[in-house]
Amino acid sequence: MEKVKLWRVVALAMVKAVILIRCKAGTYKDVVRKLKAMDNVKLVFSSLGAYDVVSKIEASSFSEVGRTVRMIRSLDNVSATETLVEVETEGVSN
Repeated sequence: MEKVKLWRVVALAMVKAVILIRCKAGTYKDVVRKLKAMDNVKLVFSSLGAYDVVSKIEASSFSEVGRTVRMIRSLDNVSATETLVEVETEGVSN
């Protein structure tokens, strides 16, 4: 009997999250500019409401998401953040 080697292919999915950001008064443009320069940040826009800026990030792991969020929180003029991590919902199409 011949031995067969099986290789398991694992697809690495990106971890995606939306970061809601509150800024100190009048500073949202500076925060947006700094966010746009960050590697993991894929989308940034200002908003009206409880949060001043919304950012979407993509990372290779939850640890990397955490590091990115800590970097965002450490930016001058960021006063608070809320992180929403995307989860896959089976059977629901976009």
